[in-house]
Amino acid sequence: MDLDGYNDSTTSFFTLDACDGELATQIMSVLSLNQEEIESSWKQLLSDFPKIETRLRTQGIQTPDIRNSINWDDAMILFTCSLEINNQQRPIQLGEQLSKERFGRFPWGDGSATKYLLEFLRPNNSLKDSKEAYDGMMKLIVKLDSFCQSEPFGDPKYANGLGGLTICGILDKNEAYELRKFFTGRMWSVSADEPLDGGVRDAIKHLVLILKSAERRGVGVMLRSHS
Repeated sequence: MDLDGYNDSTTSFFTLDACDGELATQIMSVLSLNQEEIESSWKQLLSDFPKIETRLRTQGIQTPDIRNSINWDDAMILFTCSLEINNQQRPIQLGEQLSKERFGRFPWGDGSATKYLLEFLRPNNSLKDSKEAYDGMMKLIVKLDSFCQSEPFGDPKYANGLGGLTICGILDKNEAYELRKFFTGRMWSVSADEPLDGGVRDAIKHLVLILKSAERRGVGVMLRSHS
């Protein structure tokens, strides 16, 4: 896999990458173990998922089955091992350039469209029995926004990794599909206090286009930030 200089062509501060979300969760689970437990669990993980060893060897790691021999931080390991690649060994691209740029550098706060949605989305109280679906949608947005920074497997170590890599959250392919379906439903509305006219709908529009791209390719998504 060619990761040298991988920074995508967009100047966005936030990027959604194609990833194997289920594998990413298992990698995080192992990397959360203490030093006494991690080596045996890491060996078992590579035995269960040989593609991890293959991926690491293509990146010049000589003994990928020994965690302590890999001179990378956990953020780089998670990113490298769970990123989905194509037949040319390049990262799979999601969405069109416009959607990536509009989602990736949102004109509010720190530029995070997911945080804007968490702040200004509201349930559609005019629709009966919409609260359960709304809560499910919000849980998925939270997972995408900050799963890698919070319990049970998340940790501040996934922020400010090698080269400034910060991994915010992940969704597996089923969760990405579910979130896209929620967004195209009617269970949500917009806060009257929204500071950007049409901001919520614009953020959802571009996120949906990226999630549709992930759905077509059968992959999950990883949200990372970079300066």
